[in-house]
Amino acid sequence: MSTTGQNAPSSTRLGASRAVSLIARREISTRVRARSFLITNALLLVVIIGGLIVASIFTGGDDKPEKIGVVGTNTALSQSITAAGQVTGTKVEIVPLADAAQARTQVDAGDVSVAVAPGQAGGAAFNAVTKDGLSGTSETIVRTAIAQLAQQQALARNNIDPAAFAAAQQAGNRLDVTETTPAKADEGQRLAIAYVGVILLLFAIMTGGGMVSAGVVEEKTSRVVELLLATIRPLHLLWGKILGIGAITFGQLVVLGGAGLITASVTGLLTVPGAAVSMLAAVVVWFLLGFLFFATLYAATGAMVSRQEELGSTAAPMTILSLGVLYAGIFGINALDSTFIKVLSWIPPFSASLMPMRIAAGETDTVQVIGTVVIMVVACLAAVWAASRIYQRSILQTGSKVRWADALKGSAGSAPAPEKVGVTQG
Repeated sequence: MSTTGQNAPSSTRLGASRAVSLIARREISTRVRARSFLITNALLLVVIIGGLIVASIFTGGDDKPEKIGVVGTNTALSQSITAAGQVTGTKVEIVPLADAAQARTQVDAGDVSVAVAPGQAGGAAFNAVTKDGLSGTSETIVRTAIAQLAQQQALARNNIDPAAFAAAQQAGNRLDVTETTPAKADEGQRLAIAYVGVILLLFAIMTGGGMVSAGVVEEKTSRVVELLLATIRPLHLLWGKILGIGAITFGQLVVLGGAGLITASVTGLLTVPGAAVSMLAAVVVWFLLGFLFFATLYAATGAMVSRQEELGSTAAPMTILSLGVLYAGIFGINALDSTFIKVLSWIPPFSASLMPMRIAAGETDTVQVIGTVVIMVVACLAAVWAASRIYQRSILQTGSKVRWADALKGSAGSAPAPEKVGVTQG
């Protein structure tokens, strides 16, 4: 008996779960073993880890102390310099120096940023030895320390208790600060995690969505799909491909994101593990929803063409939309409290990039988070319905590409009827 691939007897078809799992495992094993896949991910790991290490060096993630040399055994001066460092929020390391000659040597070698030596008779009380001028943090610390030391000495000469004077001065200098927009704790680090999540989402959409559509076209061009549909329903084939490539892409997110979090924590760029875990959970949820939305539509674009050369024009709307999602996150991070961004964050698929950022900035509440997730889930279901409809009606169409309107209406236009594949039963 002969039958078409889509109308084969039910006895020849695999069950839904077995068919989907077989296709998913096939996608995973085939693509993960590819040399290009392994090389690309290895390079991405090197770039992420190396980039974070370099960033920690230039941003002072290692918290190096300011080294200041003191010539002689002036204990009062050393204590004053250390106290001045605490006032300015700078960690200071005092380096004892024997004489002016050693001070010059240490400064020229860069071992100390500045060396403080006793001044000449009839001149200034102290002399600061520097390589190319006293400036920046070291100048603030040294000048503050010398001023405090001079004040203490003047109080002692006039028999004034330094402790009582300091208490009176502190009371007179008291300043209360009222913040109209209080800074949120760890907001910057949470935003950084959300921002990286948006970048990884676009990477997943471009690579994962591209793999889905290209794989559909490849199977269609080689006529493999006609053989597969003899025993597997079109929707099972579609979902197996999406879940398989989705698992690969999610694995990339876990590996690359995990490597980034570990490196940032080790180098000191990330110091809030609790915030990191909560934000990572939010990023994962929106990543899965965003990828599902785009992957199903990318699969539909692959079913609508018969050659790889035609895929670019058919997938153009998806590419433009995904770039819009990226740009919404990049430019919206500076205006998360604006009315436009608040409204846009409710509209799928832009919510996939904007909501993690608004959550990180503390610009949302529980109702907004749940509401936007529900709307995004509904959008994903609509995308799945449209993609399934297009895929089933276009996967066996050969010849000219199928237009979006025709695919949704169920008309193949001028495309020829699908070729029948015979399946002989014993």
